[in-house]
Amino acid sequence: MDLPLIPVFATLSTLVIASLYDIKYREIPEHIWLPALIISLITLFIVKVDLIVLAISLIPALILFVLSLIGMMGGADFLAILLVGISTPYLNVIPISFLTLLYSALIPLFTIIHNAVDNLIKYKQLLNDLKCRTPSRVLLIFLGRPMRVSDYVRSRFMYPLTLIRCSNGDGEVICRTSFNINEDYRDHIKNFRTCLSKGVLSNDDYIWVTPAFPHIVFIAAGYVLSLITPSHIIYTIFSSLINLIR
Repeated sequence: MDLPLIPVFATLSTLVIASLYDIKYREIPEHIWLPALIISLITLFIVKVDLIVLAISLIPALILFVLSLIGMMGGADFLAILLVGISTPYLNVIPISFLTLLYSALIPLFTIIHNAVDNLIKYKQLLNDLKCRTPSRVLLIFLGRPMRVSDYVRSRFMYPLTLIRCSNGDGEVICRTSFNINEDYRDHIKNFRTCLSKGVLSNDDYIWVTPAFPHIVFIAAGYVLSLITPSHIIYTIFSSLINLIR
C-alpha cells in the first residue's frame, strides 16, 4: 500500500465509526479522532507535502472551528474536517477538504427542498396560523416542519423552532429559525410536558421543529464523493461557474 493511502483509509475508518456514534447519540468521543490524526501527522513528516496546499486544505477546518465557537456547529464537525485536511492535503482541482465540506453541505439541501414543498402544499394553513413575524414564517417554510405535540414529546434529537413559554400560563409563542448546538433537546421536551400539564397546550396542537442532523454522516459521504469524483468533472463545473460570473 502506498504510504499516502494509509491516512486516507484511517480517515475513512474513523469517519465510519464516528458516523455510527453520531446517528445513535449525536455525540462523539474526542479520542476517536486521535489515532487517525497521529497517523496523518506522521505521514506528513515522511511524505513531502506542499505547505501552501496544506495551509489551503486546512481553511475549511478553520471555518468550522469559528462556527463551533459560536454554537452553530459541533466540535466533532471541526475535528472531522481537520482530519480530512491533514490526511488528504492534495488538490483535486480544489483541496479535497473544500470538496468534502461542499458535498456535506449539499446533502441536507434535499431536506430543505422537501420541507419547502411539503409545507407549502400540505401545511399552508398551519403556516398562516403561526404567530410569528413574516421573515421567521418564510424561513420556517425551508428550515422546519410541523409536528403534533404528542409526537414531539416522544421524539429524539428534535428541536422546537416555535418555543412556548407557559410559566405564567399565557402560552407565549416565540419563533426562531435555528438552535444552539449546545442545547439539550430533552430540556425542551420537559418544558412542553409542563405546558401540557398546565393545559396551555393539547396533544393535538402543532409546533414547528427541526432535526439535529448527524452531520458527520454527511461529512463521511462527502469525503467518499470527493475521493471518487474525477478531476475533469470538477474542472468543468468550476470553469462553467467562472464563465457565468464573468
